[in-house]
Amino acid sequence: MKIVNNSSLISYIESLIETNNINMSISDMMSEIIGNTTLFNKNEISALMKKFNLSDKEVINSKISDYFDIDLSNEEDEEIFTKLISNNISKINPESYFNNPYYKNIKISSIKEDDYELVNDKYQAYELFPYKDMSVSNSYKEINSFAYFDKEFPFLAINKNKITWMSITPNEIETMSKSLEEIKGKVIVCGLGLGYYPYMASLKDDVKEIIVIEKDKKVISLFEKYLLPQFVHKEKIKIINKDAFEYLKETTSFDYCFIDLWHDPYDGVELYLKSKSLEKEGKKYHYWLESSFYALFRRCFISLLEEQLARAKEDSYKNEKSVTDRIINKYYYKTKNLVIDNESTLRDLLSDKSLLNLLK
Repeated sequence: MKIVNNSSLISYIESLIETNNINMSISDMMSEIIGNTTLFNKNEISALMKKFNLSDKEVINSKISDYFDIDLSNEEDEEIFTKLISNNISKINPESYFNNPYYKNIKISSIKEDDYELVNDKYQAYELFPYKDMSVSNSYKEINSFAYFDKEFPFLAINKNKITWMSITPNEIETMSKSLEEIKGKVIVCGLGLGYYPYMASLKDDVKEIIVIEKDKKVISLFEKYLLPQFVHKEKIKIINKDAFEYLKETTSFDYCFIDLWHDPYDGVELYLKSKSLEKEGKKYHYWLESSFYALFRRCFISLLEEQLARAKEDSYKNEKSVTDRIINKYYYKTKNLVIDNESTLRDLLSDKSLLNLLK
């Protein structure tokens, strides 16, 4: 990649790098405190609210800024904290989730079979958790959404070897809602989980058939034994024990396909790219957390720009220790002979379509 030494272009790239570094820093920070029930302890937060006459949100903001030693008297730090952290943390009403049809109708007691457990897990009061889908501004600032309840909130989960494997939390509900609004006809669902997506899809009159592809026989067994009998429209649902990619290669008989085969974008990159390569013309596809994949790709491309400005040599792109290394290396070799001489060209490269095409 050759970056033309144009002052306007260089200034723009430097602004991209600064934004990218802020995005990654905030992501790392929030990852550190998500689920931290010691930091966000109900008794302590309640005591601070009472002592200083503060709202729970004000106490949470104070605890976050103190934890990371953020100087809110510094105008720039305060603006970043407010816009990219505080404004994106919400206290939410549990009733909207308790009234969700899946929450209302699907009930279990704790069940253990082999290495798997069906359990009723919970968020503690004031425990922060990821909430809605990520969005990205025109200037590539990542807007991550987090939430908390002011009381305990129960949810259904599967643990495998005592590690949470799948769960039905507000995050799953919110990040699947748009897809569930759009689907109709015959729907393929890749990845069974706890059956939330098939259950909600089956309640729609315009969804006629749901084919669920799941390769884990134990997950299917648990689902068919304990969850499927509670489904209102179980007659719409057919489960096939097969590798999702093998099935997608073979079939053309569907209207929509929803793919959820990963825990997060980092462990799902190869699965996502493989899924995209199997798309068929005329069919509609939805991918869980898709916006987060493009945010990850964009982070990697901007990191490559930063390295190229620093004149990194080709040897730097021959080893891979992480998912991000693999993506950056791929972008390096795909753009090795590319000349970037203006902001417009760079914006095109940072589009979702270009970021994806360069990884094919």
